[in-house]
This record gives sequence, structure tokens and C-alpha cells, in this order.
Amino acid sequence: MKKQSIVSALILAGIAAAAPAFAGIHYKSVTTTQDARGKGTDVRVEGWVAGPSSRVEFKASENPLFKEGGYLITKDAGETIFLVDPEEKTYAKWDLRATLGAAGAIMNGMGPLLKLEFTEPKVEKLLDEEGPAVVGLPTRHLRFRTTYTLKMKVMGMGNESAVVSEEDIWVTDRLQDAALALWLRTDPPQTGNEQLDKLISSGRERFTGFPLKTVIVSTSTNKKNNKATTTRTTMEVTELDTAADVPASSFAIPAGYEQVESPLPMMPQGGRER
Repeated sequence: MKKQSIVSALILAGIAAAAPAFAGIHYKSVTTTQDARGKGTDVRVEGWVAGPSSRVEFKASENPLFKEGGYLITKDAGETIFLVDPEEKTYAKWDLRATLGAAGAIMNGMGPLLKLEFTEPKVEKLLDEEGPAVVGLPTRHLRFRTTYTLKMKVMGMGNESAVVSEEDIWVTDRLQDAALALWLRTDPPQTGNEQLDKLISSGRERFTGFPLKTVIVSTSTNKKNNKATTTRTTMEVTELDTAADVPASSFAIPAGYEQVESPLPMMPQGGRER
């Protein structure tokens, strides 16, 4: 029996040694959003990256699309993304551009029921300085202010608000793996609404590298009653290991999982096809 145990242990050790693993990146991140009423929500993720492959697992989330325990995976730096649901044993192809494109198509397709107009955004660079180390990496601290006016009509009833958004970014150029952008995004996808795309893209080609921390404070002031509402969103990488052993199986869809339709909203007629 003792000899059998030794042989079994050697076999298991051989299997473990044969399992491919890559030197990669392991990180944890927390995104906290505080709405105008002061209510806060957290999204906590854990990520693994090896070259063009990435996995982002949702450890805590109140978003119904991103259930706790579910995860996103890509093997081509985000060109193709799958949303995996271990509870249901399913997976779906996930297109972030199509998700936001559906939102843009909804706005485009509602015609006279909903009309949004955005003035030309003004983007000011307020700060560009050496920042503190975040999770052991040097950063550049940037601050931008974006201002614009939003005019909204719902079934003919109009409202106009002045919006001021201030964004602090602590970005590092020490990380090169493009697949980090699966979660640590530096460029916003397009929505399909021309004005909204122009707004969210304004000033975006302004830094290289990956953000390790961002703080966005947005204040909207109603021009009729001068009432202001403020939201605050903070994203921070809380743990980072740039020499982690990442098994290749981290980026594989488990055997036996069923492919299902992507959980995207239906695009109304008249929306832009993608």
C-alpha cells in the first residue's frame, strides 16, 4: 500500500507538472458608485492576465448581468469576449460595443418620445504630475474637467441641465499586457448615438498605460430650479502580482457548458446594426 501511495503521488505530481501555466498578472479591483442620494454600490473583481488572455471574475456585484461567481474571458486581448455563468453552466459571446450600441440604438429609435441633445463638450486638463505608487507601481496623476449642457425632452416636456464632470486618474506605464483592458479600460466603446459618442470620446486620447485608480465626480445642475445632484465613482486596483503563475485553464470554457444567446437588450428598428 505504501508503494502504491508513492506511485500515485508521483503520477499526480506528473499531471500537475504537465498542466501548462504562464507567468502573468493577478489583480483585485473595487469599483464603488455613490449616487445622488448617497447610496453606494460596490463591484469587486479578481483578474488574471497572460499575454493576450484575460479572465475577470465577479466576486461581488449588484449588476444582474454580472452575477457573483460569473466571469469574462478573452484569448485575443478583448476582440472576442465570453461571459461565463458557472451556476447555470452556460456561456455567451459578449460584445461590449454592441451592449452600449444597443443603448444608443434605443435612444436613436425612440424618435419624438425621447430627444437628447448635448452641447460641444469642453475638456480642460487641470493637473499632470507625478503620482504616488499604487500597488507598488509608479503612477502619473492626471485631472480633467469636462463640461457640457444636456437638453432632454420626454414626450415634448423639456429639461436642461449643466453637467460638470471631474476625473482624477492614476495611470501607470509599467504594465504592457493589452488584455488588461478587459477591465482596466483606457478607451470608451462607441454607443451608436453620434452625440453621446462624441461626448464620451472627448479628450480620451490623452494618456497611455493602464489606470490603477480613477475617481469621477459628476454634478448635474437643473437650470430651472438650480437643483444639483452629484454622483461619485471610484475604481481602484487593491492587489497586484505581476509574476503570478496563471494556469492556461483559467481562460478555457469548462467542458459541457452550453452556449446561449448574449444577454443583450433587443435593438429597436432603426438602430444601427453592428
